[in-house]
Amino acid sequence: MHPGRVPAWLSAMLFGGLAVSILFTTAQSARPPNTGWGLPQLMHELARVRSASARFTERKTMHILKTPLVTSGTLRYVAPDYLQKVTLSPQPESFVLNDSQVTITGGWDGRTHTFSLTEDPQITGLVDGIRATLAGDLRTLERFYVVELSGDNTRWQLVLRPKSRELAHFVSWMRIQGHDDRIDVVDTQSGNGDHSEMTVVGDVTDAR
Repeated sequence: MHPGRVPAWLSAMLFGGLAVSILFTTAQSARPPNTGWGLPQLMHELARVRSASARFTERKTMHILKTPLVTSGTLRYVAPDYLQKVTLSPQPESFVLNDSQVTITGGWDGRTHTFSLTEDPQITGLVDGIRATLAGDLRTLERFYVVELSGDNTRWQLVLRPKSRELAHFVSWMRIQGHDDRIDVVDTQSGNGDHSEMTVVGDVTDAR
């Protein structure tokens, strides 16, 4: 499979990993507003996560489909560069990013496809930018995205907008909404107008 065919899948995979990583911080109970909380504090918490997993439900609106596609499955992240997205319904599919190698199993033809991200340098910014988010590396993240954080720890929104035209070809923006130490929704608009809304549901686990 040529890497040029999978930018939407890669985006969903990386953003899914981001959803997992943001879920885990020190406390899980509701807290009062923290006026000293901001982007540095959020990045610090992200950097503390060494591994995490969760279940997801995703609703995709794509121009090639007449009706939205709803999928569900599991997500797993292991620092610094392992991401796994397993779709269980409506059709089994596994998407693994390990360092620079992508492996897709199942899906439209039921086969396994493997390729290196180095085959498509245009998406380097996408990969490096999201990995910087997972690692809590704000300096690297801001090389690729305009980063906007609003709200406080009880109700916050993080928006990432690509700085380069090349990166904007794959993703127009990503909006992450959460409260306290948990995420509610990861909203993604691709460069071609396709839209994805991922909700993390059920129990989650974390190992630091």
